[in-house]
Amino acid sequence: MFCFNNKGQSFLEGFIIACIITVLMFVVIQVCIIVVDDMYLNYSAFSATRKIVVTKSKNISETAKQTISNFLTPYMLNSKSILNYKTTHWDENILGNKIVDHSNKQINKHNVKVGYYVKIMFGRFFNSLYYREQSARARMIKSPDEDFYNKAYPNAKEFSKYEQ
Repeated sequence: MFCFNNKGQSFLEGFIIACIITVLMFVVIQVCIIVVDDMYLNYSAFSATRKIVVTKSKNISETAKQTISNFLTPYMLNSKSILNYKTTHWDENILGNKIVDHSNKQINKHNVKVGYYVKIMFGRFFNSLYYREQSARARMIKSPDEDFYNKAYPNAKEFSKYEQ
């Protein structure tokens, strides 16, 4: 009734909706990239912790760093979202107490943490910070029964050997 000249109104409405949908699409893609990176780095931290626990390595920190590096090098070539990372390892008492097993050996908790930076799409448009700092962790306790490191139960076949 009050619209005397409504030429281009549907174009303008369609353009606004297309802009909103495009922004939402990129937000969903960015969240998916962050989730996939998080899952992969958590798995690599778990694998490094597992390798530390089941192998008899002298230099545990270097073993963790090498394992993470072996996992992430091919991933970083395919995914341009991980900018860089830093691996740390520490072993400590459980809940601050010295706990011993049945053979009187001290039980320690091994922690591997991978701190990494995820590149944010179009981050420079909104902020000078174009990356997000995240971390992945894994914690494990070494089992006192070394007989079962390579098999699941008595008389089971051994797992395939993990190359170092």
